[in-house]
Amino acid sequence: MTKLDTNLDACQLSGEILLRLRKIIREGLRNAYGKTWDATGIPGEIREFLTQRQAREASINWNLSDSLDVLDFAGYVNLYDIISATPHLLQRFLPLAPDAHVLRIRFLELDTILNRIAYCRPISEADLGLLVSVEDRLKKTTTTMPAAVEEGTAPPAPQPVPPAPEPPRAAAPKASPPEANAGSPAEAEAAPEPPPRVQPPTLQPAPPVPLPVPEEPAAEPPRTPPPAAAALVGPQELEKALKRGDNKTVLTALYQEVTSLADGLWNGAVTSLQPRTWETVRESQWYRERFAKLGLKPISDFFGLFDTAKEKMLAGTSRNELQEFLKDHSFVQVLLALKELFRQHMRP
Repeated sequence: MTKLDTNLDACQLSGEILLRLRKIIREGLRNAYGKTWDATGIPGEIREFLTQRQAREASINWNLSDSLDVLDFAGYVNLYDIISATPHLLQRFLPLAPDAHVLRIRFLELDTILNRIAYCRPISEADLGLLVSVEDRLKKTTTTMPAAVEEGTAPPAPQPVPPAPEPPRAAAPKASPPEANAGSPAEAEAAPEPPPRVQPPTLQPAPPVPLPVPEEPAAEPPRTPPPAAAALVGPQELEKALKRGDNKTVLTALYQEVTSLADGLWNGAVTSLQPRTWETVRESQWYRERFAKLGLKPISDFFGLFDTAKEKMLAGTSRNELQEFLKDHSFVQVLLALKELFRQHMRP
């Protein structure tokens, strides 16, 4: 139980660090590049890797949340690669380590800990200590750095604090030792007064750091529409639904078929799969009448990709080549469009 408790603590800490890092990077890139931050701010090779990771997950559980972006699929090493390629982000994160090389090592260590958590390997006290240290430094960085960058007034304020107390103390002994004995008590009392007015502790307000964390859980509500629990629609029920124009039942049947085919489509296991529901629907009067009215194009796009992928695999195309084809033809975007379509029209 002790090891499990340590792993749970490490999981929570690591999750909070990841969420905070992604939020800072996302905001930094958005401020620098605007609405196209993910396309122009993330190096192409890293963006391709994260998009492929997103596409793989979408093929297995394609009902992805609209609030996700490629940064939500980035681990520590991926985040460091983005930071190191963006000078203003690198400068912002350098307080976490003495230099860029050590910063990279820290992110590699964090990634190793993340793998240990993911595969249920024991987390040591040293691992936990590193997570606590990084989280603490990250909190301090996120509170002090924005003020210094945006306002430009934070750096000058701390500078007068150290010099202020020292000059009076140095000046007291240098005054005439024998003659100023009577006046020195008054001067000695007057000299210490300026430091209390400076009040250095007021430069460190209570950090309002927890702001980044509450914002990420907002990604959970979009998961609420999981219509997969609907009862399986059989061939006879589908035929009856097409005849009476039952949109929800027909779309539920299509949803169930898309769900069963998406994983095989991405992984290249399509040669033995047959989209029987789609074959029935596309030949029906219902489909012709409702194609434009219900916006059924994402469905035809998906099965168009399926048919082409099946032909390619039968012709000897490799799995990697197929995945490249799917990425080039916006596979993830097709799945997200399907998700929205089914959310609107499927039966409860």
